[in-house]
Amino acid sequence: MENWRRLTKNRIKEFEILGKKKKVVFDFRPFLNLKVKSNWKSELAFCISVANSSAISGLKFQKEIENTKIESLSLKEIEKLLKKANVRFFKRKAFYIKKALKNFEIVENALKEESKIAREMLVKKIKGIGYKEASHYLRNLGRKDLAILDRHMLRWMFENGYIEKIPRNLAKKKYLEIEKILEEIAKREKKSLAVMDLDIWFRRTGRILK
Repeated sequence: MENWRRLTKNRIKEFEILGKKKKVVFDFRPFLNLKVKSNWKSELAFCISVANSSAISGLKFQKEIENTKIESLSLKEIEKLLKKANVRFFKRKAFYIKKALKNFEIVENALKEESKIAREMLVKKIKGIGYKEASHYLRNLGRKDLAILDRHMLRWMFENGYIEKIPRNLAKKKYLEIEKILEEIAKREKKSLAVMDLDIWFRRTGRILK
């Protein structure tokens, strides 16, 4: 358990470094024999890639782009790398990634704001980014006050009686409603939402990824 706590703390530290210094090397050992160099742009590409796809596929994709200027890649090149990593909906996601990077000043402006305002800006102005993806991105850049309501989190909340059913889709109103419940749980457990997410992911998957 102490080892798990240390690994969680290390991951949070990596998120903070990425947010402050704009780059970091994520070390996923002992869960995966993998290190990935990340920056603000490749992290955004990663968060878009993992929507309705696996974290492992997203990490494989991010590993492929770690030494490239992803914004200089063509749409077809991004498609090819996503497909190689077995990312689902690779054509659509390649389009979203290309467009997001072309308008990256929107992201940089959002990052100057507090978390919830930044999230609204990303959701409204970056195509392919919803509340989950925006929360994921901001958490991975060191923000600790947003919930990433993915299938693992929603299933855990349902199984523990915090929500009556798992919603089929998460429009803004429902997302914020469930996030509020999770905020109360985190407050009772004296944890940030960022730590809660890693905690529940570890309980359900046996891994601490991102």
